[in-house]
Amino acid sequence: MRNFVWLFLGLLAACGEFSNDPLNQPPVILSLQAPAYVSASDTIFVYTFDRESDTLSVSATVTMSSGSVVSSAFSKNFTDDGLNGDHAAYDGIFTAILNSTALQQQQTSEFNCSITPSERGKNSGETIQIIILQNPDNGHPPVISNLVIPDTVYTSMATEFKITVQVSDPEGFSDIESVTRVNVTLSGQPRPLNDDGLNGDAQAGDGIYTETVSVNPPPALGKYLFRIKALDKSGLESNSLEKEIVITN
Repeated sequence: MRNFVWLFLGLLAACGEFSNDPLNQPPVILSLQAPAYVSASDTIFVYTFDRESDTLSVSATVTMSSGSVVSSAFSKNFTDDGLNGDHAAYDGIFTAILNSTALQQQQTSEFNCSITPSERGKNSGETIQIIILQNPDNGHPPVISNLVIPDTVYTSMATEFKITVQVSDPEGFSDIESVTRVNVTLSGQPRPLNDDGLNGDAQAGDGIYTETVSVNPPPALGKYLFRIKALDKSGLESNSLEKEIVITN
């Protein structure tokens, strides 16, 4: 079953408001039906009212959480002509179809859709805004960068060393499930990096994950290959970064 969001904006209240108003009042959106998230078929229905029965139009703008406008957000703009998915011509119910393919390609967790009725572009009514979430089955993997690991660690001079890596995710930091390091040379188990401001991490929640690695007692001297990667809450893996380190005395 499709998930939709219904907004009812008060048909009776709206009509009552206009009963004593001057002529040429702007049109209003009484209610609308829109998908809760981007999916295969995304039709938006907008129910309008205009006291003077003028010829109306409905326009919409879709922006990402960053504020950038998605210019290709609609495969069909709002019409009330009974064609291409619109049920009946001139019934005051305007229909538009989202371009799901274009929206799913955007790296954002949600979209803000602003919808405005007007009398053919003039005498605009109040803009209504709705949130449409990115398709939960179309998430984007995290990305890791700026890996910092010392080239050489001298066990005679240090008892530990620090590893840091920058992690980002289009769905936000809260979507990061884990960031881990594997000692490839020893076929070791994953070791966690953290971004909680503890155990050597400089600042919590800044996207820089840290591990403090102990060399006390000293491991066997030699070269070790470390591999770092991140995992999000949907199970999507990031790119991996590798660095070889030399342990010596």
